[in-house]
Amino acid sequence: MPRSDQPDIRERLLIGAADVLVADGIEGLTVRRVAEAAGRSTMCVYTKFGSRRGLMHEVFAQAETSLAAAMEKARPVDGDAALGLAAAYRRFAKRNPAAYALLFEHPLPTLDIDESLRRDAIARIVTLIGQSSAGFDEQSAVAIWALMHGLIAAERTQPAPPGGWESYYLTSIGNANGSGVRA
Repeated sequence: MPRSDQPDIRERLLIGAADVLVADGIEGLTVRRVAEAAGRSTMCVYTKFGSRRGLMHEVFAQAETSLAAAMEKARPVDGDAALGLAAAYRRFAKRNPAAYALLFEHPLPTLDIDESLRRDAIARIVTLIGQSSAGFDEQSAVAIWALMHGLIAAERTQPAPPGGWESYYLTSIGNANGSGVRA
């Protein structure tokens, strides 16, 4: 059977969902909008994902996998692997604000997404942080993630501090993880 260059319907729907998330944000993430963006009927969503919940879980998983992949490719900043992960986390949040909001800010039950997916996403990030330095136990890694997340939330809602957010972010993370790295 000849292979088509077109992605299969399931993949087209996920691409459509990603497009809707970028264009319309979380509020636009509906079965109808996803189907329209993929050039398919809403019935295709139910056929391929079983339900709205199945689609939303897959959209969340796709965003989480993208963030983890970005962090796994991170290069150390000033020789500090944890700081490199933090920088990759911030870049993802800046480049993918709707996906970041879906992962960490939006109330998941409104999208019929189980909260356990968010806990799993945070656990994956905490594991990556913990693996970046022999000096990090789980509590330290959670604290670093919480600081990263809090700084992103502040950057999204507050005026920039002197020197700008990137410098403030990296310096804060460097000080917290004990590297004393100054951006």
